[in-house]
Amino acid sequence: MIPKETIEEIRARCGIVEVIGSYLPQLRRRGSTYKCNCPFHQEKTPSFTVNDARQIFHCFGCGAGGDVFRFVMDYEKVDFVTAVTILAGRAGVEVVYEGGEAERGGSKDVLYKLHAEAAAFYHRMLLEGPEAAEARRYLEERELPPDVVKAFQIGYAPNEWDGLLKRAARKGYDAGQLEAAGLVVPSDRGGASGHYDRFRNRIMFPICDPMGRVIGFSGRIMNAAEKSAKYVNSPETLLFKKSQVLYAFDKARKAIVDTRQAVVVEGQIDAIRCHQAGLANVVASQGTALTDNHAKLLKRHADEVVLVLDADAAGIKAALAASEIFVAAELSVRVAALPEKEDPDSLVLRQGPEAIRRLVDEAPSALDFLIDAFQRQEDTATEAGRMRVVQAVLNLIAQCPSAARREPMLHRAADRLNLSPLALSQDLRRAQARSRPAPPPEAKPPSTAPKNAPREEAALLELLVHYYPEVHPLVHDFLPPDYLSDPVCRQLVETLMLDPPETLNEHFHDMSEEVQRVASRVQVGESRAIDAENSAPELAQRYILHFWKRHLEAEQAALARRADMTNEERFRETSRIRHDLHALAKGWGHALPMLETRLHRDVDF
Repeated sequence: MIPKETIEEIRARCGIVEVIGSYLPQLRRRGSTYKCNCPFHQEKTPSFTVNDARQIFHCFGCGAGGDVFRFVMDYEKVDFVTAVTILAGRAGVEVVYEGGEAERGGSKDVLYKLHAEAAAFYHRMLLEGPEAAEARRYLEERELPPDVVKAFQIGYAPNEWDGLLKRAARKGYDAGQLEAAGLVVPSDRGGASGHYDRFRNRIMFPICDPMGRVIGFSGRIMNAAEKSAKYVNSPETLLFKKSQVLYAFDKARKAIVDTRQAVVVEGQIDAIRCHQAGLANVVASQGTALTDNHAKLLKRHADEVVLVLDADAAGIKAALAASEIFVAAELSVRVAALPEKEDPDSLVLRQGPEAIRRLVDEAPSALDFLIDAFQRQEDTATEAGRMRVVQAVLNLIAQCPSAARREPMLHRAADRLNLSPLALSQDLRRAQARSRPAPPPEAKPPSTAPKNAPREEAALLELLVHYYPEVHPLVHDFLPPDYLSDPVCRQLVETLMLDPPETLNEHFHDMSEEVQRVASRVQVGESRAIDAENSAPELAQRYILHFWKRHLEAEQAALARRADMTNEERFRETSRIRHDLHALAKGWGHALPMLETRLHRDVDF
């Protein structure tokens, strides 16, 4: 457990506009709030709103909302404790857990610290260790100068079986924690259990998350003649998921946002060389296949991806597979074909920075790249060859979920293949129909739309939040909470009857996710009906009368169904309800005596 005082200190130090702005640089002030496109769903018109005064965010499109902790939870896909830890590191607050330290082996906080210290150790070994002479010579030969080595915290793992293990033990870490971090490997050599360092005699490239925290490593051999893997990477751990991480993304993120373009290369040194050449929006896939998660990560920051992969058959195959993934994420995709036997590193060294810039600037669309690649490998003079090219084109276009993007792709493909756009479009529809799985009998697709609170009840909540001193007495004295039909709104009204709106955020993470969504929405929103002719109390009175009318009409309907009353009793009760409904229809002044009578109160209002 993290003490409540610690959580509130972190909240106070982490202004929500500053934190969200660091993730979403496009966040801009719009009047009294801040707005940008929502990072949690696709939209063209900004509906993601941040209220600085109330330290809350809400998207009026998808319903996502909450405080600064909830944003980090949703954006980073982490639990509450991890979100608190992330923000604590940002704010410089030490997290001391109630009942002692958090679980040591599985604590993300411990693993972050361990990776940071391992990276510092490897970097220090490279700069100062006598045994790292060969590593320093290797980096000089690769023309990676000291400032680049420092910027990317490149290091060296000494050629020892327990070099890191011993040093970590002196700092208080145990072998279980090092194993959880992927830094050591268990061993039972000679019948005795133990551990040894995973990385030995390798150049070390720290891999960071989007916030710049080290979460893993990639170790490269220095001598191509060695009979071992060229690269050894960290295994999957609590921190490191290779399908979700792109090398150098933490350094490239701002440039990606500024240019709305991400350039993807294959290796770490390729990415480093591009940054050295002035291309700051470059990330590396680290030799692994690009995934949907990579596409989602880039989509949050960019509109276009340029793939720069090897020109061999494997590189072309990888480029085509990645293109489909990025097109499906509604990213514009171009593919740069490297000259034969060149990679971005060698291209910059041989021909200068302008060569890689020109390659990126002139890269054709993924569609054109696909057509060119298939026309080179297929005999388009034959019907079978032509159909294979057409099928590959249709497979790519079919990935695009946007009709507005598909149409120009279809016209471009038809022009390149000398086909009718109508014919190509018909073939695409048939292909999509064949590939679409039939729904199970009477199955209905689940709704992804957020649950919306009833309009009037949400509006009354907004009034309570934004005009609490004026509206609270009215709601407290004249509206029983059970007259609200929505359980979420009822819960929030009951909370606000006891405490002012400033306390909502203090109890935010004790609420269910649905209550959090509504609470964030009403704190960010503000009634647009308030003007010179409609004050907050007057609007609150109208809503109270509306809920009373709904309640009395329900009473009236229930009365008609009752079989345990005489006609005289039914007539008397029906007349009373009609009289009360008539009083409600005439407005607050006429309804007030009836409300006081029904509530059995003598209110001096």
